[in-house]
Amino acid sequence: MASTKVDIGFLEEKENWLLHPRFFPSKVGGKPAWLDLKNLRAPNELICKKCSDPLVFLCQIYAPYEDSDDGFHRTVFIFVCRNGSCCQTNTSDNFLVLRCQLPRQNDFYSFEPSEEIENQDFPMDEWPKLCELCGVKAPSHCSKCKKVYYCSRKHQVLDWQKEHKGICPEIQKANSYKSSNFKVTQAGKSILFKEWELIVDEEDEEDPKNVDENQEMEKLRKLMQEKRAGTLSNVSKDELEQYTKTMPEDKVFNKFSKRVARHPDQVLRYDRGGSPLWISGNTDNSIINVPNCQFCGGERQFEFQIMPQLLNFIDVGIELNSIDWGVLVVYTCKASCSQGPAYKEEYVIKQDLSN
Repeated sequence: MASTKVDIGFLEEKENWLLHPRFFPSKVGGKPAWLDLKNLRAPNELICKKCSDPLVFLCQIYAPYEDSDDGFHRTVFIFVCRNGSCCQTNTSDNFLVLRCQLPRQNDFYSFEPSEEIENQDFPMDEWPKLCELCGVKAPSHCSKCKKVYYCSRKHQVLDWQKEHKGICPEIQKANSYKSSNFKVTQAGKSILFKEWELIVDEEDEEDPKNVDENQEMEKLRKLMQEKRAGTLSNVSKDELEQYTKTMPEDKVFNKFSKRVARHPDQVLRYDRGGSPLWISGNTDNSIINVPNCQFCGGERQFEFQIMPQLLNFIDVGIELNSIDWGVLVVYTCKASCSQGPAYKEEYVIKQDLSN
């Protein structure tokens, strides 16, 4: 099968300190490893368009833009609402994609790559405070200790109930308190996704001879059936057969399944300026009509897509009220412009297996 070589991403466990912003990681889950530490988006700019709850960090891709002096460091972030009711078929209103970039000489990071030293001091006092739970900009703090910050009352109440109530008196007595910043707290684990490093490598050009494509296609179908049907133990045989009948049989899905069979555990496909690997032929005009960049007016191009396999790694479950997607296809400004805010919104298409 003729194909275009792309980079694909896999997940590996990594110690949290190695995913600090100074190492410019690509990662999934945990708190965002912000690039520009000063000009962060306000919390009211990181809320779900449907329910207005705070969005949660899903993943980030470090993707320097060689053609731009301003893009020596460049990261694309994806946020999502955790409320399953906001996750609707072929609609991306519960997602947000942000692009941020910096020149090599900047206010935050050394000109040369940082050494991997675990306890290296990285002062955050001069930058905006971050939410103890989710790691986004935090305008308010605990009224008792005045040392722990939050992005919203919802996260403050949650932290108080799960953790902060017990340690607040000790923090009040302490001469100083060092915020967790980019580390995940115990309370944070209740809302954040499991943290992984995202490793990127080239896709094999030829079809693997040791992989049963039909078997891998069936695995993918089963994953989609489970996500759509809910917990299998609660679904009768007749109901499951009905779900199976509604699974797509189009050529696009078959092409998708065969391509994915080369590397069944891939969670990312990166092909800047290339074409997405769609999961279904049941698409609408939104697939074609990608809007131009709202900051420079220039064309957007495909950059990468998040695969459905990622759902297996972030502990969202298979219940009917959990988040879901077929593929998340991200388009970014072709010029990677520097106009506008530090964190610029880009365009994402959520394509599912049914309309």
